Order: sequence, then structure tokens, then C-alpha cells
Amino acid sequence: MSGDGRILIVDDDPAFLETYEEILAAEGYAVETATTHAEALRRLDEPGWTVVLVDQKLQGPGGPDSGLGLIDETRRRAPGAKVLLVTAYASREAVERAFREGAYDYLEKTAVFEALLRVKVRNAMEAVRERWLATLDMDETERAIRATWAAVQAERDRNRRGTLLERLMALLLKTLPGFERLDTRLRNEVEEIDIIVQNRSTDPFWQKESPYLLVECKNWSKHVGSKELRDLWAKMEGRFDRCRLALLVAPGGIADTVRQLQLRKAEKGLLVVLIGPGDLDELVQRRDRSDALQEMHRRAVMGAAERERDELP
Repeated sequence: MSGDGRILIVDDDPAFLETYEEILAAEGYAVETATTHAEALRRLDEPGWTVVLVDQKLQGPGGPDSGLGLIDETRRRAPGAKVLLVTAYASREAVERAFREGAYDYLEKTAVFEALLRVKVRNAMEAVRERWLATLDMDETERAIRATWAAVQAERDRNRRGTLLERLMALLLKTLPGFERLDTRLRNEVEEIDIIVQNRSTDPFWQKESPYLLVECKNWSKHVGSKELRDLWAKMEGRFDRCRLALLVAPGGIADTVRQLQLRKAEKGLLVVLIGPGDLDELVQRRDRSDALQEMHRRAVMGAAERERDELP
């Protein structure tokens, strides 16, 4: 497992394969398919699968429910992957067998299929990512950080680049003592948050900050503008004053209007640390990332203070 987010879809229905690919590619995942039982077995022997979605009614040696038999095959051939059983009708017997053979979850082909697909795949990805991160020692983490940063810079697909950028920030934050506990890609009816971090730092500098901080990743090739800052402020507000710090990460650069606009929220105690391409590269290269991030924090605070003095009569 490399944390790459590689998904195998096993289904013999072309319409559903198209739906899977459209939805999951838009989420930034690398999606591949198998349309027969035999092809699925061959693909499962390849390394690197993170999530495998198997249609229950796949035709195969075991009859019309051969998809159920692939759950145990996946567990043996791709032991690091999470298996989701997909079914048009979730009978009690099928669900019980699926979990007994090692399925992580199941998904019904109903009117809310698309919404559930996003949520359940994201949950499975998060579970695998957490397990993968926990296995990395310090040197492996540093190698993963540099490899992911290189992948971010090389990737041309916008959605895929966004997923890689979020993974990079998760890796970087995991190296900061007290910032290890985080959730990614949180979404509800009104907003989406890339990363939310619980601040458990024992460093006096960070202990003065709010219990939670938000991280917004903008994977654009162009500069991030004022609208994105306003959207981030909206996500910070209304959280019972528990989230007064956020990171706005933009490898494509940050417009000057964003820096000028920051002053407007200074009086409310909401601080957004802007992380442009040079700052991001510094975080990747530095071993003491807490110190590097503190320097960026100070620049944001002092920059707001200087702008406030400039505006005094």
C-alpha cells in the first residue's frame, strides 16, 4: 500500500462502469476496471489496490453471484485493500456472507447510489490511509512526502492533483507533534472541508491557538483569489469559536488581493496562513516543520499588523 488511492471496479454492466468512472475520477481517484471474474483475478494480483468494488451479480464459475466469492479472493490477493460489495438488492444472506468473508462495507444500487458511493469510498480510503501512515517510520514518511510533492507538480489532471495535494498536506501535518489527528475530505449539505486538524500540541506556541484548524487546498495552476479566502472564513465561523486558524494552500500562487483582504478579519481573531508554492516547497524540504510553519504564522500576523498601522490616519 502506497497511499495512492488506486481503485478497482469489478462489474459487467457498461452503464454502471461509466457511472463509477465519472464519479470517482471527479473525486481525484485513479480508477481501473475488470468486467469478468477471470479478469478480476488477474488484476487483483497486481500490487497497490486501495479499494475494490465488486458487483454481487457478476457472472462467474460460482454462477450469477460470483462477485461474493471475489471478496475472499481480494482479501488473499490484495490484503491491504478494502472491499465494498455492490448489490441491486441487499439480502440479509448476501450481506452476512460478505462481512463474514471480509467485506469492509456494502453499497446498494438505489436512487442515492452516487452520494453513497462518494461517502463509502472516501471512508474506505481514509481507513487505508490511516493504516498506511501508521506503518511509516520517519525515513519512509520523508520519502513519501517528497514523492507526493513531485507527483503534485507533475500531475496535469485537476481532480487527481487536488487529491495528491491533500495527501501531501496530511503527510506534512502528521510530522508535526500534536497535529497527528486529522480528518480529510469532510462534506455535508452546505460545505466541504479538505482537512480538519485537532490541535493537541504541547508546544506553547500552538497551545495558544484554537482547538481545531482547517486546511484548504487549492490545486489550481492560476492564483487563488479573494473569493476563496471569503469561503474559508465562512467555514471557520460558526464553530463555537473553536476554529480561529486555517491554512490556505495554493501551489499555483496567491493573488495580492487575498493578502490585502486578510486585514478585514484580523479584528475577529480569524487568522489564515497563506501557503504559496515557495512556502509549500519549504515545508517539504525542512525537517523542523513546526518551526517553518510558525515562521509563516508570524509573517501572517505581522503582515496584518503592518497593514493595520498603514491604514491609521
